[in-house]
Amino acid sequence: MQKLLLISLVFFGSIGALAQQNNSQTFPQPSVGSAFISGQIVGAPNQLLAFGNQNKGGVRTPLMTTKTDSTGKFSFTYTLPFKDYYYLKFQNGQILNMILHGGDSIKIYTDIRNPMELSNFVGSEESKVMNQFLVSFMAFKKVEDSLKAVVGRDPSKQNEVNTYFNPIAQDFYTSRNTFINKYAGSPAIVVTLNAINQDLEWDLYQSVVGLLQKSFNESPTIQNIVMYVDNTNKEKEAKKFLEPGNEAKEIAMANPEGDTLRLSSLRGNVVLIDFWASWCSPCRRENPNVVKLYNHYKDEGFTVFSVSLDSDMNRWKAAIEQDGLIWPNHVSDLQKWSNAAARDYLVKSIPFTVLIDKEGKVIGTNLRGVDLENQLKVIFGH
Repeated sequence: MQKLLLISLVFFGSIGALAQQNNSQTFPQPSVGSAFISGQIVGAPNQLLAFGNQNKGGVRTPLMTTKTDSTGKFSFTYTLPFKDYYYLKFQNGQILNMILHGGDSIKIYTDIRNPMELSNFVGSEESKVMNQFLVSFMAFKKVEDSLKAVVGRDPSKQNEVNTYFNPIAQDFYTSRNTFINKYAGSPAIVVTLNAINQDLEWDLYQSVVGLLQKSFNESPTIQNIVMYVDNTNKEKEAKKFLEPGNEAKEIAMANPEGDTLRLSSLRGNVVLIDFWASWCSPCRRENPNVVKLYNHYKDEGFTVFSVSLDSDMNRWKAAIEQDGLIWPNHVSDLQKWSNAAARDYLVKSIPFTVLIDKEGKVIGTNLRGVDLENQLKVIFGH
């Protein structure tokens, strides 16, 4: 069954997070020149405007504030610390993004009712097209998220939703790729990174980052995204042992009774290695599904090897009892994120699963819910 391609990133929410991961980054000094920003906001007389940058103060601490006059007009000049993506935040919390190089003179005309959709930039075509793409992406995401909610409420509608959504998705991805090709030499294509599924389209993601590195490498945001790509590639290299067909690493750890259990002792079974914890809400929500699948396939050679990232023995044991995790394979060293098996498997978040075959070789990772159920149907034939 084909799945919806779900995109989880939101522009400048994710990019901002990337930038803030690298607080030691040294940004270029001195300033690159001034930017003169002016314009008019319909329906916003005498309102406060905040001008800022995600790498210097963020949204909570703007670089400066100003006010519109009685007709919504405004103007200000600011000496930029570096070339980058800057924002103009309105009193109602909405934000317009702009690309500034130093020596800029930009006029912005918009309406307070919907600044992004109704905005017009004069003097910065790249800012204009960047915001236009963001509007189309947000519209697409709204449809996608609503359909995801439909499937969440009623999984039986997956095929019907896919039939409806796939042409919409194809049109959007075609327009995304056209945008990338058209503006390949512009910093504006940063916005497309949020419309790229990193799990399925990592090569495209790297390609866009490479284009941004060529066109706007002076930007701290781009420098941090480049570092993110480098670190992700290193992590992917380190995780190659989890690729399908590779032998799963041994896990030898104590169960609640203090006896050592070994993953290798379960050879001959299809095993779900399940990293979880009593304090992990998503893990606890997923447990009923794992219990259901265990009960359905346990007599055909399926079992679960649960690795807890707990630090409290009593809470760990209580969660096993409360959630009805009736399989016998429960282990933990009670070291929370320092759990030896979690370190070996490079676990960064939970729940995290590894499904292995009867020979102890990896079938897939992060299989949960419908994905896990479908994989087990393929393995066991029903």
